[in-house]
Amino acid sequence: MRKFLITGIAGFVGSHLAASLSGKAEIWGTHLDGDISNLDGIDGINLIKCDLLDGARVREVLTTVRPDVIVHLAAQSVPAHSVSSPAPTLNTNIFSTLNILESAAEICPEAVILNVGSCEEYGDIRPGTVPLSETAELRPTNPYAVSKVAQDMLGFQYWKSKGLKVVRCRPFNHYGPRQSPVFVASAFAKQIAEIEAGIKTERVMRVGNLGATRDFLYVGDAVSAYCLLSEKGVYGEAYNICSGVPLMIREIAHTLLSLSKIKIEIIEDGALVRASETMAVYGDGAKLKALGWSPRCSLAEGMGALLDFWRTRLEGRP
Repeated sequence: MRKFLITGIAGFVGSHLAASLSGKAEIWGTHLDGDISNLDGIDGINLIKCDLLDGARVREVLTTVRPDVIVHLAAQSVPAHSVSSPAPTLNTNIFSTLNILESAAEICPEAVILNVGSCEEYGDIRPGTVPLSETAELRPTNPYAVSKVAQDMLGFQYWKSKGLKVVRCRPFNHYGPRQSPVFVASAFAKQIAEIEAGIKTERVMRVGNLGATRDFLYVGDAVSAYCLLSEKGVYGEAYNICSGVPLMIREIAHTLLSLSKIKIEIIEDGALVRASETMAVYGDGAKLKALGWSPRCSLAEGMGALLDFWRTRLEGRP
């Protein structure tokens, strides 16, 4: 049974990865003081409190765990927050990664390390370059994206210079239960659940730009990609984790509304429309699919699970 260390295990993706591995692997996870309710009901998790910016503490954790696989998910993951507070985002995302790589090189150099970046690394996309392959130019447009490029390149450098078994992951948008309403699909689902529960009396879902096209993947499919890459990913290589299917935000809104128990009107809110936004961003997932992966969850199934999560979460609230 392989031993996994998941940083940020109590987060959205970390909790789904832990649930997927439960009973199949020995699971360890780092967290800071805070809400770990995402892990409720998941058996067999060994939690370790660790500030990943504390290099000495990271070395202690790796010495204790001696993992076979490290999945580095912990991050400040909201691009908008990075614009208002660039320094904490850069510090958190870059130096947590550096501490993990340095410690792994010293303590567990045989561990496979999934270094999780972001499609935001591609940034300012040149015309005619979508779907984006892993060889597309990286043109980050916000501090979060810059931090993920730096993290990505650190992973490459530690593979090249120290022989670490780093697999570089670039996930595109994903959604599902337990996702923060900071992100678009979860924001829509939460509004619908609030209206159904009577928390919001106005039967209106406020939206931003519904015309933008993005690449969306259900979180369970993203997690299955991580599991596969931990076994078959080529060290030093980058992999897009994406559906490869362009999906308009409007389709997400309409899918969720079709699942609602109440008739709800859509209203575009200017405050939710970004001043500058790339209209079409989607990935080329051929490299990952060549390893035997494919997404399995339909949009209706995934959005249904997300909406049911918010219905349950808001149950009984005044």
